[in-house]
Amino acid sequence: MLMRPARMRRAAIRDRTILVPAAGAQLIATTGMYIVPVLLDALHGAAGLADSAASLLVTIELAASALTTLTVSAWAPSHSLRRGALLGGLTAIAGAALTLVAPALPLLAAARLLTGIGGGIVIAESAAVLARGLDKERLIAALTIISILNAALWLAVLPYAIDLFGYRGPYGALLLLGLVGTALLRRLPAPPVRHKAVRRQTRDADVVARHWRWPLVLVAAAIFVTQLGQGAFWSFEETFGARAGLEDHAIGLLLSLVTLFLLVGALGAAWAGARFGRLLPILALTGVNAAAILVVATATAPALFIAANLVQSVTNLSSVIYQLGLAATLDRSGRLVAASTGLVTLGNGIGPSLAAALAGTFGPASIGLSVLILTGLAWAGFSLAGAGRPATPTPAAAGPA
Repeated sequence: MLMRPARMRRAAIRDRTILVPAAGAQLIATTGMYIVPVLLDALHGAAGLADSAASLLVTIELAASALTTLTVSAWAPSHSLRRGALLGGLTAIAGAALTLVAPALPLLAAARLLTGIGGGIVIAESAAVLARGLDKERLIAALTIISILNAALWLAVLPYAIDLFGYRGPYGALLLLGLVGTALLRRLPAPPVRHKAVRRQTRDADVVARHWRWPLVLVAAAIFVTQLGQGAFWSFEETFGARAGLEDHAIGLLLSLVTLFLLVGALGAAWAGARFGRLLPILALTGVNAAAILVVATATAPALFIAANLVQSVTNLSSVIYQLGLAATLDRSGRLVAASTGLVTLGNGIGPSLAAALAGTFGPASIGLSVLILTGLAWAGFSLAGAGRPATPTPAAAGPA
């Protein structure tokens, strides 16, 4: 018992060692997704592209990133994760640099494809290392907070960059972030984790991975389904706001406030960690989130619309943190959490198309009901995976968690 505080301190140091380069990976791979509204405006206005062409460029990058993450995460992590991440960072830098000099749309599309591939490699490799952390929820929450603050900064600054440099302003910022992020990736831990608790947990997880495949598939599918609903909902926020009686500028202010409330949920998940387990918070947060989205999609009163939006914001990323924490716990090789990260991007990318199809056939309010149904399917996946999980060492038995 006397050694436990010392082990906990070493675990905290280890997690901080992982956090810095993982933050660099976030700068490279997620900034483009957060600043999509600014990118679309710049490509349509400053670059003179049609809406369809501008959307296609963004879709190409996000889809390439998600599919690359899924592909790379399927490999056994026997190679050097740090070298793989650096290769991804350099690929993203090359794509960003090519974007700045691309003279025509085909080359611009190729440049964004290359950037997406690089970002996908970075996320897959860094997520595999992230799975080695001991306090996974706090690590993921910290990275989420960093991503939100980074996005908020650039969303405020980039309109001025567009005034000065046109559509190349945002891409120049992404190039800068690629350089900074790749420099941080050099600090990604290269050797295997030496902490004996993690060695024992990893050995047990390898046994589980060989004999326990379907629950891992269920968790991955459940994560994708929840994010499919999130992507569908978010793409119709302005439509829902207009239905509730809000004007465009009021909706914009509300979305800014909603973004800040994402931090509240992430901070709450960071504080709670795994003290309440993982399955119960996932079920509670996703359930409340889906109910709030249903209210948003059907609200006709501004006050009800605003309140439901704030509730869904607090429960949004906090539930994702627990979902990724569960994935990292079930498969400490890092493959499941890396694949899940790709599925988060993919679900958010496909969601708007699903929403458009639903709204065109059944009306916008049907999106709220579809999110509720998708959440029910996700509940089934998470619950079956939790019920089928074999016994593994508890944190108390295995060391600090």
